[in-house]
Amino acid sequence: MESTSNYINQIELAGAIESIPALKIRKMKDKDVEMLFKIMYWSALRPGEGIRLKKEDFVLPNRIINLGQTKTKKNDKAVIPRAFIPELEQYLKDKPDGKLFNCKYITFYKWLKRLGKINGIEAWTTHTSETGEKTVGHIFRKSVGKDMMFGEILDMEGNKIDIPVISQHMRHSKPSMTIDHYLKATSEQVKNTF
Repeated sequence: MESTSNYINQIELAGAIESIPALKIRKMKDKDVEMLFKIMYWSALRPGEGIRLKKEDFVLPNRIINLGQTKTKKNDKAVIPRAFIPELEQYLKDKPDGKLFNCKYITFYKWLKRLGKINGIEAWTTHTSETGEKTVGHIFRKSVGKDMMFGEILDMEGNKIDIPVISQHMRHSKPSMTIDHYLKATSEQVKNTF
């Protein structure tokens, strides 16, 4: 699927990850920034949820991230997809307990804007006033949802993932919230999918 102002395809995401060294970040290792991006994408996290993660929040045998207080719940949890567990397990193996990512939201936001300019990523260079929706920090969450909806990510049997499952993965209370307000699929996208 082609990237837009509210979606980054997996090729552009990989390109952005490859460009992380160009940011010349001093307070975090490039691998940490890469894993922050991947964790946010695969587990459909909001920016604040990803930035404040600690090693002890991950329960890998149960494929769960304990998020604590979030925008919508007092004690929220996110699911880690099976496909991402080996890479995440390897990353966390040598990490000490405590906070994983040493950055603030404004710093994270600036990284995305810079990566958007470097890579020509519309979702990170188009202002919110033009799109009418949160896209910069929320793009990981929006993109994994669209990748699931349009068959870029399949279930374990190789089938497209049902909307109620996508909605649960994104931790929305209703599937209509996922479709209408978050993924904003166009009729042209739907026609090209079926």
